Amino acid sequence: MIASLRGVVESKGTDRLVVQVGGVGLHVLVPTNVVADVGAPGEAVHLLTHLLVREDALTLYGFSTSEQLRLFELLISVSGIGPVQALGIVSLGDPDAVESAIAGGNAEYLVKARGLGKTRAARVILELKSKVRQIEASSLSPGAAAGAIPPDSDVVVAALMSWGFLAGEAQAAVRSLPSDTEVSTEERLRLALAYFNR
Repeated sequence: MIASLRGVVESKGTDRLVVQVGGVGLHVLVPTNVVADVGAPGEAVHLLTHLLVREDALTLYGFSTSEQLRLFELLISVSGIGPVQALGIVSLGDPDAVESAIAGGNAEYLVKARGLGKTRAARVILELKSKVRQIEASSLSPGAAAGAIPPDSDVVVAALMSWGFLAGEAQAAVRSLPSDTEVSTEERLRLALAYFNR
């Protein structure tokens, strides 16, 4: 299993790179946002990778961050979602925003991905909604490991996003909140808004 690679960009396409590693050019399929992030041909690059092994092919997929890789691997676990559709979804933007869309059942956001229709978007939401919420909950506060995450954290995030805050901003605000489950949702929303006025 090839877990990562470090080399020099030889060429770039809309959704692929050729990376020279030790004199060998590796063809790597990547999300479009990764193509935009890596340097010009001749510059160094480091990618986290997923190697897909099939009878007729070995295909290498590359990602800039562990969050992108984790999201891709979650997506290809969904019935009917292949790596092409998964790359399209990862290409939509920041993994936090994509996962928030899945957790919130936002199919309209997902169908912007190449090759993903409404039926497949609905399947992604159906199969990953609870998994994505578990991942979000595990990163919300220091008390997460002890099970201290209040059950309304996703509600607070969704409310903040509906008021125009980005997913990452909303999650940062929620991480700043006390883990006391006795605090009401309304009070937690007030404290989350106060976070942005600091």
